[in-house]
Amino acid sequence: MCAAARRDNPRGRAVRARPGPAVPIRPPGGTVLADFAPQDVPVPDGVVHARTGGDGPPVLLLHGFPQTHAMWHALAPVLAEEFTVVAADLRGYGRSWTESEDFTFRAMAADQVRLMRALGHDRFHVVGHDRGARTAHRMAFDAPESVLSVALLDILPTLEVWRSMDAWLVQKYYHWAFLAQGGGLPQTLIGHDPVYFVRATLQGLSGTEVGFHPAALAAYEEAARDPSVVDAWCRDYRAAAGPDVEIDRADEDARLEIPALVLWGARGRVGAREDPLELWRRHFPGATGRAVDAGHFLAEERPEEVTAAVLAHLRAARSPLRRPA
Repeated sequence: MCAAARRDNPRGRAVRARPGPAVPIRPPGGTVLADFAPQDVPVPDGVVHARTGGDGPPVLLLHGFPQTHAMWHALAPVLAEEFTVVAADLRGYGRSWTESEDFTFRAMAADQVRLMRALGHDRFHVVGHDRGARTAHRMAFDAPESVLSVALLDILPTLEVWRSMDAWLVQKYYHWAFLAQGGGLPQTLIGHDPVYFVRATLQGLSGTEVGFHPAALAAYEEAARDPSVVDAWCRDYRAAAGPDVEIDRADEDARLEIPALVLWGARGRVGAREDPLELWRRHFPGATGRAVDAGHFLAEERPEEVTAAVLAHLRAARSPLRRPA
């Protein structure tokens, strides 16, 4: 269905009826990750799109909703000075596509492991934000032989989100329930004005005056105009409300002794009532981390601070690569 929708609705289809909420935009700065080589790697039932650059130990960057690999425009070039950086689009997001109906984080993680192996990286570090961080969490437990370290940006464990879903949180995270609805309801409503929906989501989750890179924002809007991408969002959130819960319950007491960095926005929802670091230490006992003066989109709201924290984490976690396999 996803691939068919992509063929029937080519990118760039004009569907915007109004400009949407005013999202702060940074001054023009050129194309996002223009110096990174594009990669389209076949995986079962689809293709994973990524951009690669740099040289050194491999690092996989995974974006969140409603974004693409373009969200790493500030962090990736700095990391590429010391690491081989792979900034990928998740299953069905951006320029990745699939004919599969499985949008569990397990399936998303498997895609990315295949991508990295196809690029020659059997062991690697993972940095994820939002849905990408949930994919990184699942990948660490499903493919521990591949994951050297994780950095999780602005999430709580999926089970904890559902357990704490009350009147306050459902207003903040309304999209968790909205996108999970069946019957094509969210796809139809978003399809009437996808750019408005993307801008409203960015503004609502960020709440910041720091703007988005114009080329990155254009990439998010371009992706949203593709009905198959919107369908992927919905399948992703529908899986999170169903099979992902059962998968995570099976690993609820699992622990993994790998380096883990946890960052969250001090002005966001993640740390408003819970201690994210304490919760993540139940799974990654050695985790370190802190709040960043930002909303949800840390890497774009506070790029220098987040880049410095991630770089320090990766430098400290590099030593396993020097050990014999």
